[in-house]
Amino acid sequence: MLIATNEDQLILADNAKMHHKYYCPGCRRRVVLRRGKYKIAHFAHQKGSDCGASEGETLEHLRGKKQIYQWALKKGWQPRLEVYLSSIAQRPDILLKIDGQRVAIEFQCSPLSLERLLERNKGYQQEKIRVWWVLGSPYFRKLGNKKAVQFTQLYHNQFVLLFWDTKTGRLVINQKYWQCSYSKLKFNKKQILCQQISMLKFIQYRSRSRKIKELAITAFKLTGHVLAECPLVCHDLTISWPAMSESIIIWRIGVILILEEFPIFYSWERTSWNKLLFDIGGKNWLRPGCIDPHVICNQVIKQYTLELIRVRIIVKMDNYFVLYRHPQWVDDPQLKVQSEYKKRGA
Repeated sequence: MLIATNEDQLILADNAKMHHKYYCPGCRRRVVLRRGKYKIAHFAHQKGSDCGASEGETLEHLRGKKQIYQWALKKGWQPRLEVYLSSIAQRPDILLKIDGQRVAIEFQCSPLSLERLLERNKGYQQEKIRVWWVLGSPYFRKLGNKKAVQFTQLYHNQFVLLFWDTKTGRLVINQKYWQCSYSKLKFNKKQILCQQISMLKFIQYRSRSRKIKELAITAFKLTGHVLAECPLVCHDLTISWPAMSESIIIWRIGVILILEEFPIFYSWERTSWNKLLFDIGGKNWLRPGCIDPHVICNQVIKQYTLELIRVRIIVKMDNYFVLYRHPQWVDDPQLKVQSEYKKRGA
């Protein structure tokens, strides 16, 4: 902690004096001032304390809080360090005000479960406080889809992750998590397609995933084809934000196989169509912790719906989607590459 009380006065650790008595603003228990040549001045609860603010803080966390405080101060956001909110028993690292709106900043350097994140966000929502989750260096490495979705936030209506770099003392707004299935590329559609076909060939027989094994069996029973021979429209060649525990292409193939079971000219009202595509994803949809739980999956569903309309698998009529034709599987995956090659005018 960087703040403690002394005779009901809030004291910053930098200004505190040794041998004085200081208390936690939350639990009111005694805290100890710690300061050294290589330590950032801070207050610590005595061992065994069950106060929520007694969790061990790393040097990075203490330094980052001070840097973020100074950054917000220069922005004119009236920041306050470690304000204890008794109504929800929470203490944001920094509480500030932007255009009259209270905003909590949580600088997260330690592991945090989705359940705990949702619980803390629920408290802030109760107090009508917006919250920014800013990640520290343990999260700098490329995160898996689950953690990326957990900490996804909206910045100017764009999906982002927020980081604070204590070495440079600056906020980093990261959007590098946009991706296509089975590829690190983002814009070369031909190469992405080739990589996806190669991976589908590989997982057809070698994947340990029960979902993929069942999908491969279903595809062969319904169409007589293997996964790599799926229609071109199954390939996600346009980047999307992480949304599922499996690759998006697997869900897309699942959608096409479900459509095989419906007769031509079958129609769905928009809500029913969206529910159908959502249900196909099932438990593979990942749960965001900082934004509306459906906003990411809805964007993925919308993107695929528009692609199916573009290639006239379905057509839109008023508020309905109508199955216009069943997509064609290919006998040779290379035909898809040639099709994409011609389409790009190469």
